[in-house]
Parts: sequence; structure tokens; C-alpha cells
Amino acid sequence: MLLLHCLCCVSLFLSSCAERVTYSTNAAHKLSFSLDTVSFDTVFTSIGSSVEGFIVYNNNDEALRLDVSVAGGADSPFRINVDGQSGVSLGGLEIRGGDSLFCFVSVTIDPHDSDSPLLEEDSIRFLLESGTHQSVLLQAYGQDIVRMNGTVLKAGTHTVLTSARPYLIYDSLYVENGAVLELRRGARLCFHDKAWMRVSGRLLADGSPDSMVVMRGDRMDNMLTDIPYDIVAGRWGGITFDSCSFGNRLSGCDIHGGEWGVKADTSAVDSLKVLMDGCIVHNVRGNALELDFCRAEVRNSQISNAGVHCVSLLGGYSTFNFCTIASFYPWALRECALFVSNRSDSVSYPLARADFLNCIITGISDDELLLSLADSTDNYSITHSLVLTKDTVNPHLRDNVWDVESNKVYGAGNFLHVAEGDFKYDFRLDSLSLARGMAAPSALCPYDITGLARPDSLADVGCFQYTSQ
Repeated sequence: MLLLHCLCCVSLFLSSCAERVTYSTNAAHKLSFSLDTVSFDTVFTSIGSSVEGFIVYNNNDEALRLDVSVAGGADSPFRINVDGQSGVSLGGLEIRGGDSLFCFVSVTIDPHDSDSPLLEEDSIRFLLESGTHQSVLLQAYGQDIVRMNGTVLKAGTHTVLTSARPYLIYDSLYVENGAVLELRRGARLCFHDKAWMRVSGRLLADGSPDSMVVMRGDRMDNMLTDIPYDIVAGRWGGITFDSCSFGNRLSGCDIHGGEWGVKADTSAVDSLKVLMDGCIVHNVRGNALELDFCRAEVRNSQISNAGVHCVSLLGGYSTFNFCTIASFYPWALRECALFVSNRSDSVSYPLARADFLNCIITGISDDELLLSLADSTDNYSITHSLVLTKDTVNPHLRDNVWDVESNKVYGAGNFLHVAEGDFKYDFRLDSLSLARGMAAPSALCPYDITGLARPDSLADVGCFQYTSQ
């Protein structure tokens, strides 16, 4: 009995000492927000978005009690989570004086049968006990898509993908031997995590400088506040041409963000396997362009920022003209920009030709060229190019400008913008670039990758002709 009496006394004592919270009904006491508008990057319809968030502050001394709701109610495409509670209408939330809470927003937009993005708007309403209403605007553009999941294009078919809507590719896209896949200018192929394209037939991509064919990952949001997933490597697989695939053409393509870029499997050198013209292959975790004992022609293209090599040649017959091969990969240690070899795992792959004319071969290291040729061969050349290498006495490297530290401008200084903390790259030429005015004439590339005409003489090397505009 005495014990029970003591417990009751303690309970009464603690109750009397407990903090009593009062909630302000003063209309002058309002909330403040870290954002007045929550905006989403383009959201694929029927595919849920990532989560965006903001902070709700109570900068008053007194506590506030409030109800939070999405104005559009259950019919809204937006959903909220506030202080751990989810739904479209949440009541009885509290914020102590000087405290805050987090509000998270997601959106799923229904298809609207339109080729153009459609703006969806709503708002989050905050109703205080004083009767004061406040709100935060919600905005998202919904884009209808064509969804492809483990798609196989059968032999004997000719499939055309256009610019009308993006294609969202899950798992894989396989072009069988005897099938043709044509990508029209402006076509957009967005690959989900680890999805890839494999071509046993033919791939014909016909982009242009002002309407490129784009192959990228499907994440449209940011990994961090200032770093979109689109500039992060390894967001999808890449493109592989099988041994039986010939006659492929990549014109005006922007391929970026994959585990690898373009990979051509071992085949033969008597038939052209792939022609690349006016393309960008950028920011991949492995090799950006890997050509294994095949015949390829690459011109007017930017091949940049690879976790291994920007260009990797294993034997075969390859020609490069007016290409920018630049290795400033920011995400990990990487190897040199250009690697040429004629042997792999003790197997010989004859090097019929490997010629580089009017190119830039540079990067962040002190040597961006590795020639690993098991037997003496004369079947390669690098001429009229800007080259960062220590192998300046090699007779197969002639009429070049050496991109070395002793020059006033070298490496990244040749370009308009290389990273500098924002992971963004612009490989157009700086006005002081050593690449200016040193090209040998070439009838194959009268225009640069942007469509700018090159002069008849003293053009710039690399894929960009300098312009002050």
C-alpha cells in the first residue's frame, strides 16, 4: 500500500512538471519555407518520379499546429510525406517554436497521348489553427513515352524509331542478324539501369548537328543538388556490334553515361563494320570506343572521358579524321586516351591500318598514348594532330604539335571548359588552343561537328572549328 502511494505521488509530481505546449492562434505567426515552388525535371508518364523535398520552418517562439494537404486531393498526381506521414491530407501536425519539419513530394503522371510534354501543377496547402493559409506550388512536366522491355527486332524487319516520343528501354534492345534498326534525327533512347543495345544486324542512326540521336540513361533527376544523373557514368549498359554485324552507320549521335560506349566485336577487315560521323561518345565507365579487329571509319567526332580508354584498338583497320579524343574522366582513376595493340591474351590480331589525321589526343595525364604492339609494324600513323605523349621521336608520329606541360597552353587549357568542380565539359576550342590552324586539308570533313564550315586551309584539328561566338 505504501509503495502504491509513493508511485502515485511520483506520477503526480512528474505530471505537474511536464511541459505544457500551447499553440499560437495569432494570425501574424506564419511558416516559412526553403522553397516556394517544388519543380520536377521531365517525368515519364506512368513512371513514378524521384522524391523532391523542402523544409518547413517555424521561426516563431510559440508552437504551431497545422493541417497539410495537396490542393487537388486524391485526383492529384502529387503525393506528400510530412514528418513521416504519407497521403494527400494530413492533420494535427506540430512544429515547436524555432523548429522545423521535412516535407517530401513525389509525382506519377498518367499518359495523356501527346508527343509534347504536358505541365501538371498543384499546390501543398498549410492551414494553421489561426485560420492562416499558406501554400507551396508544385510543378512537373509529364512526357509520354514508348516503352520497350527486352525487345527483339526479328530478322527480315526494318524498324524505324522517330523523334515523336522518347523510347524507354528496359533490360535490352536486340537487333537480330538480318534485321535493321533505323534511328531518325532527334530520336531519344533512354535506357534503364543496366539496359543495353546489341546489334547482330544493322544500326542506321541519322542525326544532325541541330537534332542529334541521343542514347542515354533514363534518370532525369539529380544525384546531388547540383549533379544530375545525366552527367554520371554507368547509368546503363552501352552498344555492342556483334561479330556478324556490318554496314552500321552512326551519324549525329550523342551517346553518354553508360558502362561502355560503342563496342565492336572481332570480325573481319575487308568489310566496313561501323562508320561514325559527327558523334559524341562521352563519360562512360569502361572504354568509350572499343574496336576489336574490325574495319571502322571515325570522323568529326568527340570521344571523351572514359574510365578506361577513350579509344581502344585491337588490330584491324581503322581511320580517324578530325576527332577530339580527350580523357578527363572525373569519377575514378583511368588509363590513357588512346590505346593501340595487336595482341590480347597471347592471341595475335594483325594491325592492317590505324591512322589518325587532324586529331586531338590529350587528357589529364602526362602521356595519353599507349602503343602496345607485340611485333614491329609500320601500319599506323598519327599526323597533323595535337598529341600529349612522351613518344615524340616515334617516326610514325609526324607533323604534330606536342601537347606538353612546357607549352603555355596544354591539356585542359585547349578547351573552353573542363570540369573545374562542376563535372561539366565543353570541348570546343579556347582562343589560345594549340589545336588551331594546324590541320592538313581533307575533303572528307568540310564541316565540323556543329555544322560550321572549315576553311580550305589552316583549319583547326579536332572535331570543333574555333569560333569566337
